[in-house]
Amino acid sequence: MLASPVNAPRPEPVLFSPPLEELLPLYPSTPEAEERLRELHALLTSARPQAPLAARTAWLEELARWLQARGAAPSRRGRLAPVESSGSARLRLLMEVLGEAPAWCEALRGVVASVLAETSALRLFTEPGLSAGRGLLGDAVARLGQRLVPPAPDERDLAPLMWRLFPGEAGRAWLDELSEEHVVALCTLLHTPSFAPLEEAVEDAVVVLAARASAFGLASDVLTRLPPRPLEQSPFVRLPRACEALRVEVRAGAEGLAVERGREACAEVIAGCRAAAQEVLRHMDAHAVGTDLVYRLEQLCHTLDRLESLLWLLAPDCPRSIPCAATRLLSSLVHAHAQERSVAVLFRSSVRRISRRIFEHTGEVGRHYITTTQDEYHRMVSAAAGGGLLTAVTAALKLTIGFAALPLFFEGLASATNYALCFLLIQMLGFTLATKQPSMTAAALAASLDVKAGDKGMRSLVEQLACITRSQLASVFGNLGAVVATVTLVGVVLQGLRGQPLLEVREAEYVVRSLHPLKSGTLFFAALTGGLLWCSSVFGGWLENWVHYRRLPEALARHHGLRGLLGETRARWLGEALARHACGLGANVSLGLLLGMTPAVCRFFGLPLDVRHVTLGAGTLAFAGTALGPERLVEPDFLWAVVGILLVGMLNLGVSFSLGLSAAVRARGLEPVGFLRLACAVLAGGIRSLSDFILPPQPLLPVHRPSSPYSVRSAARPRSSTHAQ
Repeated sequence: MLASPVNAPRPEPVLFSPPLEELLPLYPSTPEAEERLRELHALLTSARPQAPLAARTAWLEELARWLQARGAAPSRRGRLAPVESSGSARLRLLMEVLGEAPAWCEALRGVVASVLAETSALRLFTEPGLSAGRGLLGDAVARLGQRLVPPAPDERDLAPLMWRLFPGEAGRAWLDELSEEHVVALCTLLHTPSFAPLEEAVEDAVVVLAARASAFGLASDVLTRLPPRPLEQSPFVRLPRACEALRVEVRAGAEGLAVERGREACAEVIAGCRAAAQEVLRHMDAHAVGTDLVYRLEQLCHTLDRLESLLWLLAPDCPRSIPCAATRLLSSLVHAHAQERSVAVLFRSSVRRISRRIFEHTGEVGRHYITTTQDEYHRMVSAAAGGGLLTAVTAALKLTIGFAALPLFFEGLASATNYALCFLLIQMLGFTLATKQPSMTAAALAASLDVKAGDKGMRSLVEQLACITRSQLASVFGNLGAVVATVTLVGVVLQGLRGQPLLEVREAEYVVRSLHPLKSGTLFFAALTGGLLWCSSVFGGWLENWVHYRRLPEALARHHGLRGLLGETRARWLGEALARHACGLGANVSLGLLLGMTPAVCRFFGLPLDVRHVTLGAGTLAFAGTALGPERLVEPDFLWAVVGILLVGMLNLGVSFSLGLSAAVRARGLEPVGFLRLACAVLAGGIRSLSDFILPPQPLLPVHRPSSPYSVRSAARPRSSTHAQ
């Protein structure tokens, strides 16, 4: 006899497969039922447990597509059709047919067992939806890289096969629709030895995830935000030990009390890890928030959830529930894999907490701009007048820089420096700029938008909105009145001293044309400026959070170089000043850079974009009016420019307020009040309610206690002498 070659393929075992004619009489004779049975018969007949791995995985993919396809499956003749989903109905049909053909059942078991034996499920359990410790930026770059360059296929990895068997949310929905009875029947048909490779992968995944969670929790920025205690008592140190002890007990075949103690120990340690993560998050909410640290803590919680699910599969307290628990775990893995390709989902959960922190602090600053008494209203007008006075100087420098014909970059840099210095000086002197208020007062209003107390809560919201509007108008009137008066006075003085105004006639005419609301891009530029105003407030809140997160005030107070140069007291004062004014510093400098560099950068790329700021625009228009003379102030072009300034103010304030309000509401997770409901509540108050939005608050009358507890009289009307006698 000749010896067969070593690599010769083994012959396929001859298995009896029932013909289609034996299956058709078992089901109703309808075209749809016959089509389903023909498809299933062709699939099961082509099962080859001894085929190459690629052929077996391809066959499993065809079977999964047939099971998840839409369309009803027939019920057996003589049985009532159960109420079930289409996916569960096809699985029921498969189980019924396999019960009639043991050969097909053996072939399916052989294909599944061989595929599981020749592939690794470790990445399936440890990677979907979980970070490997790269951090937020590293994971974002990795996801972008996977979109551009997909990973190389690996036939020995079970995870890609699972993603092909259950693609995206459709595969997850099909898994969720399966009935418990059919899942248990399928697992019983495949027998426990077929799942031995999965049990080993679960053990390995427990070790990997426990070590990863321990590394997350033992990071330095996590430990510094936890109460001091011995490291040996940390749940993150005890977690890998508890998981390894339970794994050893299960592998040794222990049962009963020993496994129960191991489960309880793991559950206690995991609960301690979750409590520590929540404590770190509460510490950040109270002090400062780090986006990367929030992301790593969220990944820690996801890792603990996955670890807990795998520990239950490793040592279940109810073995009968293993098939359903494994199906739910597979559904969560499919969902996590579908979500992990999105970069937006990656940032959404991590940015929400820091955005809430930013808008909460911005709202605290915005409350200082809300006036409720006449004294506060008058102080607001005075502070706004001071801001308008300084803005007049800034407008003069703006015109000088704009008509100096500087190179593009240096023109933008000079304009940004001019704006930033003006805004910083306004803050240092305690003055107010009207356009900086809307984004901050909107954040203060956001907490009141979730009105659920009926008419009383709505009235309170209307009162707060009236205070905000009244304060904003006071600031606008103070800014514009002061800047127009100052520019007019300066223009008259310059014309008297120099014999000519600051601007030439052609330059003044250009300024007037550039502010025309219909013949120029003034309205679009004003809306763009409103967006830049909101961006500056966000940057200011971010800088304040970053300063406290990095503990810069303490670092400056203890810096040896600063203490040697300024002294200990002044170094401490510098740190405290930075802590108090970080938000204003970031907002003012960023606003100056945005207003100055945006036109320069856009023109560099050929985009004819510009900015329109209401206070600066009013100052430049006033300079143009002094140059043109009083006889041209009533011409249509100049009057259109005045209308343009009014519209610029409305767009600056409206866009900034809208962006600030919507962002703050979304960051807080609130349900905003409908605009129509709010407008109806405002109009319900009549003329008096509308006047509260414009006129300063009225002083409260003194309250007099009635002389008799049984009489109720108006505190504003004193008693007459006759009644007194």
